[in-house]
This record gives sequence, structure tokens and C-alpha cells, in this order.
Amino acid sequence: MSHSHNIKVPSLDGLLSTCSEAGLRKTKALVSGLKVLASAKHPLTLHQIAKSPIFDVECDPATIYRLVTKLEEHRIVRRIGFHSRAAHYCLREGNHQDYLICRDCGSIEVLDIACPVEHLEEQIASDCGYSDLEHELEFYGRCGTCK
Repeated sequence: MSHSHNIKVPSLDGLLSTCSEAGLRKTKALVSGLKVLASAKHPLTLHQIAKSPIFDVECDPATIYRLVTKLEEHRIVRRIGFHSRAAHYCLREGNHQDYLICRDCGSIEVLDIACPVEHLEEQIASDCGYSDLEHELEFYGRCGTCK
């Protein structure tokens, strides 16, 4: 169900430029974290970011949490809170994605469908005078392995 079309892969240089404009220092951890997130095909937990072979610097979990939190505060990263599961993170840059999440194991799939509420989002923004409106669409069920 995951898809690769319609996804704009952000460049590391562009991401670093955005971070610099936001006042974030270019540290080895920042560069490694951005590389991991830019190469990810789906949202990642902090643990998955830290354990990625692309994350090639020694950092304690608190440092990675602070880094990702700063990226989230500056709207470079989106935090996706899958309810009782650990939060997952993905870059904001690129096209919107909707997710299918297993209630049992927490696996995540990016849905390969046209988002059914994008037009509604545009209408709400227009009718209510909001700008920079966004949404998350998550479907929960039991994956093939867990059922």
C-alpha cells in the first residue's frame, strides 16, 4: 500500500538552509538526523532515528529528543502521535501523506490514495479565514500479520 509517486524528496542542502534560517546550528547530529528523515519512506520513532545506520554520530537519547523537538518547533518536522504508541516523526517538506496503522503492532503504511479531504481542507481554510491549514488522516485496523 505504500507509494513512491507524488512524494517530493527534500534535498539536504535545502533542509540545512531552512534550519539555518530558523536559527538552528549546523551540528553533526542535525545533519545526521535530517539525512535519516529525508531518506525515510515512512514516519520514524526517535529510537528508529537513533538506530538508523545513516545516523552516524554518537548521541544520547535526550540529545536526539531535543534535536527532533527543535525541528518540530520550527515546523521542519511533523510529530505524528499515534495515540498509545510512541510518537513518530517525518519531514514536513514534500507532499501530504495519509496513514494506515495497526492497532496491535503499531506498523505504519503510507496510503496510496488520493486524499479524500484535501478539498474540504481548502474549503475550511477559505470559509474560516485560516492560512497554513493542515490535517492528518489516520486509519486504524489490524495488519495482515496481526490478524
